[in-house]
Amino acid sequence: MEVGKVIEDSLQKRGIRRDRDVCQLSLATKKLTSVPDLSRFHFLRTLWLNNNKIRELSCRSVNCCLTELYLQNNNIKSVSGALRHLTCLQILFLHNNLIRGLEDTMHELRRMQQLQNATFFLNPISHELGYRQHVIHRLPSLQILDGKEVKPAERKTSFQIYSQDCHPHPPVCGFWKMPVIAS
Repeated sequence: MEVGKVIEDSLQKRGIRRDRDVCQLSLATKKLTSVPDLSRFHFLRTLWLNNNKIRELSCRSVNCCLTELYLQNNNIKSVSGALRHLTCLQILFLHNNLIRGLEDTMHELRRMQQLQNATFFLNPISHELGYRQHVIHRLPSLQILDGKEVKPAERKTSFQIYSQDCHPHPPVCGFWKMPVIAS
């Protein structure tokens, strides 16, 4: 079924006639392979795109005031260049995809200062060394990560681990690492 028809059917079922009345849109389980153009929905706040077949993620046509985005259970490999304009997101579900590159993913999400609940489990990034501490450090507003509350002790540990990034040469075994000079 054509994406435009899917959207129109969804709106018709809910009795919505004007684009400005759309604040929630469910396009879950519609066998979508890409994110449709949703730029006409200026007041869209919640978008369900879960349980589709989306591979390449492009949300540029999605309203930047979106607060909830559900993309779990797709075939998404990367979020780079797709989500950075969604700075009002509070909920982002990306679990059970194929996302690789923890640093690139966190770089894409760095401006989401209101993000409180996010899921990345069942992605290759969730198996990277130090995954949870890295995510907590890079997304300090998170309250829930992968369905589990972010504890104050985790924040403290994350800060301690990654605050060393500010130093040009982190200490090694209590001593500052000295450059080796060949003679």
